[in-house]
Amino acid sequence: MERTYMNFCNYLMTKKNTSANTLASYQRDLRQVMIYLQENEIHSWKDVSDETLKNYFASLKAANKSDATISRSMSTMRCFFKYLVSKKMISASPMMGIKGLKSEAKLPEILSNDEVELLLWQPDLQTVKGIRDKAMLEVLYASGIRVSELLALKMSDVNLDVGYLMMNRHEENERIIPLYNLAVQALRNYINESRPQIVSNQREQNLFLNANGQAMTRQGFWKLVKHYTAVAHIDKDITPKTLRHSFATHLLENGADINMVKDMMGHSSINSTRVYTKLLKTKYLSTYENCHPRAVKVGE
Repeated sequence: MERTYMNFCNYLMTKKNTSANTLASYQRDLRQVMIYLQENEIHSWKDVSDETLKNYFASLKAANKSDATISRSMSTMRCFFKYLVSKKMISASPMMGIKGLKSEAKLPEILSNDEVELLLWQPDLQTVKGIRDKAMLEVLYASGIRVSELLALKMSDVNLDVGYLMMNRHEENERIIPLYNLAVQALRNYINESRPQIVSNQREQNLFLNANGQAMTRQGFWKLVKHYTAVAHIDKDITPKTLRHSFATHLLENGADINMVKDMMGHSSINSTRVYTKLLKTKYLSTYENCHPRAVKVGE
């Protein structure tokens, strides 16, 4: 079982170009399944039945694992057993008869306009780090790009004269995203004043760098956002993705066309963008119930 597990992980890395985070998730899920199988004296993937997996998922539920965790594990198992079928190690996937969990999508957390302003003005612009952090936060909120895209930006992806970012250049999903003036200014300050003091290799092409002059990591940026959230005393569970959600919601709230928002965010389907219209409906309903003088609940 161990060798098959290792071969599958190697397949994900070399053939599927799976991201480090996704690979770690697959590995964690499979390791947990392997422990369960060993405890139940199942020592071959060929001996794993749909009943075995149903009992495993039931054990996760009994251990109070979240629906999201169980759904992710199911997804991992589907991918893994599909791989085994492709390698002719088993004739059919035991996941075929197992239905996924039905759960309503959780609406994303967003910031109000005031909270965005508060967060964006936390970095100390008298320091090299503060100038960089200000630029990163402004660009993320101005563009709505993914955190992975923000951290992968190259110097050549930025046009400060016109004020836009060029995402996925020379690819089919290439897109141009405008930046508002404050974001352009913050980015110009970083490139002209802060980045030259951070960069260690003058041939470094990554736009945003850490204190060692290397590309900023997801973990590093996550800590950065959490720090400024705490300093701003914003009582919400803010992550880097929160600014992306806020970008989309605020655009739609102010009359932007949903198809334009879809294109700017790089969504392949309009359904991914429609979640923000649902969020707005919820927000408007809550405002109406709390603010309309005759929207008082019966019995109050």
